[in-house]
Amino acid sequence: MATTKIQIPQEFKELFNPYWRYFLVYGGRGSLKSHTVARRLVIVARERKVRILCTRELQKSIKDSVHKLIADIISEYGFTDFEVQKDAIRNTVTGSEFIFTGIRNNTNEIKSMEGIDFCWCEEAHALTEASIDILTPTIRKPGSQIIFTYNRLNELDPIHSKFVINKKAKTCVINVNYEVAIKYGWFPDVLQQEMELDKLENPSLYAHKWLGEPLSQTDTAIISRDAIINAMQRTIKPEGAIEIGVDVARMGGDRTVFFKRKGLRQENKRIYSKLRTTEVCDKLEMFADFDKEVLIKVDDTGVGGGVTDEMMERGYNVMPINFGAKASDPDKYTNLISEAWFYIQSHINEMQLDMDTDLIMELSSRQWKMDAKGRRAVESKDDYKKRGFRSPDIADALILCYYSGNTLDMDDIYL
Repeated sequence: MATTKIQIPQEFKELFNPYWRYFLVYGGRGSLKSHTVARRLVIVARERKVRILCTRELQKSIKDSVHKLIADIISEYGFTDFEVQKDAIRNTVTGSEFIFTGIRNNTNEIKSMEGIDFCWCEEAHALTEASIDILTPTIRKPGSQIIFTYNRLNELDPIHSKFVINKKAKTCVINVNYEVAIKYGWFPDVLQQEMELDKLENPSLYAHKWLGEPLSQTDTAIISRDAIINAMQRTIKPEGAIEIGVDVARMGGDRTVFFKRKGLRQENKRIYSKLRTTEVCDKLEMFADFDKEVLIKVDDTGVGGGVTDEMMERGYNVMPINFGAKASDPDKYTNLISEAWFYIQSHINEMQLDMDTDLIMELSSRQWKMDAKGRRAVESKDDYKKRGFRSPDIADALILCYYSGNTLDMDDIYL
């Protein structure tokens, strides 16, 4: 095979070190993270036979993957020993193959994969703890390596907290920004102009977008991150009734979450995906220890209505709640969900929660605004997702669990 020189910035030299199990490569836009990792994997695919899994939290189509980036690099260097197919790339000489799939909707496929030598997870800031826990034991071939590339979104992104802040063993951390691209002459003028404009007009955006700094919590966040972390470090006595909150999803990307408390202390939590109504109810009975007196508050909108009906038929004490219904104090809040979020805000300093970076993210990133009547309104779930967050299912289950149902009018919540 002809020898072709591929330039790799010095800052990324550790990507070639077989000692490391994990690589955390993060930084701002234009920092050569993805291009360098793609080049490194193309190099190894030409050297020997390897299986390379290219993944991310959610991949709806091949267009969402790094397939095109790798194909472009192969084309750029004129490599003729690769066969670029619609949804896979293979080296015809070494037999190496690139596999492209998402984690969230392909859990069983990911778990059953064998013989993966390299795993590259792009946009890793979007990974949940559950997805990380699925991925890392799957890549189990001796000498295998996992590469995470990302721009930090939040100070407590699960991937950053788990590997960088907590300093997981055999982890190489590479933090870069656009200055690396400038150093090697790979920073185009159009990005230079955009970066300079952000630096001048919006320093906060510049720090996040170009330097890779996490987004700071805004003034419109409902619950402060410090208050949430304090609740997770607090120890209180479990005094009071047991109550359960249930946020229901069905056969999609969202999650079904059960949350249990005794008084103001969290007792337990369970997260499921792709369960049918009867399966949700079966697991909920076990979660409630088959105690039909325990108050179970269910998000009754959409598919949650089926869970409400079936659990009532089974004889359980169920309170259906519609988050879009009228608030019990309509002069202060636009709807029930807004009132419920601020109820949690007012009690967070008394609560004890388990440490959970996903929950910290969901509770601390939801925003609110004042409407024309001077009422508090929590941003919609759709608007929340548009800002780059996944559905706040854990936070919703917590809110259902902790929100005091005795302040509600059943005519308002059961529609």
